[in-house]
Amino acid sequence: MAILTLTRAWTRLEEQTTIHVILPNEIQSDRKLQVLWLLHGLGDNGSGFIRKTNLEVLTKYTNLAVITPEMNRSFYMNLHNGLPYWDYLTKQVMPEMRKLLPLSSDRQDNFVGGTSMGGFGALKLAFTHPEWFSAVMPMSPVVDLSELPAMMPDAQGILDGIAPEHYLETLAKQSPSEQLRQLRFFYCIGDQDELKPTNDRFVQYMRNDLKLPVAYHTGAGGHDWLYWQRMLPEMLTWLLKVNLADGQPLES
Repeated sequence: MAILTLTRAWTRLEEQTTIHVILPNEIQSDRKLQVLWLLHGLGDNGSGFIRKTNLEVLTKYTNLAVITPEMNRSFYMNLHNGLPYWDYLTKQVMPEMRKLLPLSSDRQDNFVGGTSMGGFGALKLAFTHPEWFSAVMPMSPVVDLSELPAMMPDAQGILDGIAPEHYLETLAKQSPSEQLRQLRFFYCIGDQDELKPTNDRFVQYMRNDLKLPVAYHTGAGGHDWLYWQRMLPEMLTWLLKVNLADGQPLES
């Protein structure tokens, strides 16, 4: 595998930020790469998936590019009286990375996931642009923005100008239902995670009200990298339908 660190100026933010990329060693000139847009959590950055997991090893036998942009403490929002991180991600990072690298733009080849704040970002992307992706993988996501003030002292910069109550539910209701129901969901959270009750309710809403096919994985674990590292192989096996040990398709 190859690991790239791209630091450049972005006009949307009017500053330099860094994007971390994992690429296959062998890139075929006639075949675009599948893409996992992997979003980091609060207090972390895009390097966390490389430094704190064995993601590089897990993707060895795949045609998968992993893109992890740095999004600061934005909660994947255009910040009130702050920087437009949502526009930066959706209108600049994603199209610009496709210009720089041989990434497929086909929805069947594009997947989005993330941890905690990044899980929220993954759900927001899926509900806002279901036509962009075929699979969504929130890991221990924040799904109730009214919980933010207890998590972060600078939450007001995110919450000003938006209604925190049922934010994701509102986005989902506004999304074209036919496109939304074409998405596959791998959703996981540890039983010891303080966010589990709100996630239990949100998954029930997704299944019962939105009629979405959500594979909900729970079990021992907290809100930490020990849990997410343990779930990554299961998530990628589900996503790619491949035995990660030898690169062979799973038996049907």
